[in-house]
Amino acid sequence: MDLVLLRLSALGDILRVMPAWANLREAFPEARFRVVVEDRHAFLLEPLPWLEPVVVQRRRLSNPVSALGELKRVAAQVRDGEVSLDFHGILKAALIPKLAAIPERWGDGVTKEFSGSLQTHPLAFRHQTRYEQALGLAEAFGHSRGVEGLGRFHPALQSVSLPDPGLIWLQEVKPRLVLVPGASRRGAIKRWPLHHWITLAQLLQGRCDLRWSLGPEEEDLRGWLPETTGVPALPRLGFWQLAAALRQADRVIAPDTGLLHLAVVLGVPALGLYGSSDPVVAGLPSGAGQILRTGISCSPCRERACQRRQCLEELLPDQVAAALFGSCTVTSCGT
Repeated sequence: MDLVLLRLSALGDILRVMPAWANLREAFPEARFRVVVEDRHAFLLEPLPWLEPVVVQRRRLSNPVSALGELKRVAAQVRDGEVSLDFHGILKAALIPKLAAIPERWGDGVTKEFSGSLQTHPLAFRHQTRYEQALGLAEAFGHSRGVEGLGRFHPALQSVSLPDPGLIWLQEVKPRLVLVPGASRRGAIKRWPLHHWITLAQLLQGRCDLRWSLGPEEEDLRGWLPETTGVPALPRLGFWQLAAALRQADRVIAPDTGLLHLAVVLGVPALGLYGSSDPVVAGLPSGAGQILRTGISCSPCRERACQRRQCLEELLPDQVAAALFGSCTVTSCGT
């Protein structure tokens, strides 16, 4: 069987479909798996060598003059596919298997820009997490082949080979926690206030072995935050070295960012600090961690320019610390 999987972007969204892809591989070990992905995220397939990347040039795809030509170029590379499984649900993704004349075209229920009209097997839309959405597509396709159980979540990167990150943790018997204060520029509205992070670090010191995870967009913090808080930062690591360092941790605390979902697929318990993010759509699989949020009336929302940020300001460090040590649940913290 020749399967073409589609998820063009973005980093966190690709990570969230990996458990579904891993289930498909386990169910159909002899199948060929090709993944249509944007060039900037093709590196995410590296730990799963059975996935063959079919790379879309984002610059060409984003240009109205060259977009159709790029779609046709990619479609020609998968023209011999038997089945496509669209985990993206936008028109650009749905056009590729249509142009490739793949006879059996499945969709996961998200059909933006009328993409469902190009699919032969679109699933019904459900308000659920993106993990469940992807696993539901794997489950439905497996059922059509007489295979059950492909909707169960498993951390797809828990046991894969990753590069050595070097010595990261102290040899002490304390819980190892990674604190992730950053988010992408586009997702800056998701950041928990920095003064809350500093207070949380003070509350946890002595009880846990703490590390800041600071990416390229937090270089300014790297210059002063570790010294100010007494909490060292993880060294500058490549993405998969960073994944290996996270996999050694006992818990990752982060906003709704790619690193939170990286922790989930690595099998590391995650604590998500949510403000504007939808706790359902952007939620976590059962058993993978928990989400804390205030649940004020205006959240979730999609207002990236919000100046109040009350939804995150009112999520207090002592609530987060309490959740880490078992005296606070998602419900009692306001969700």
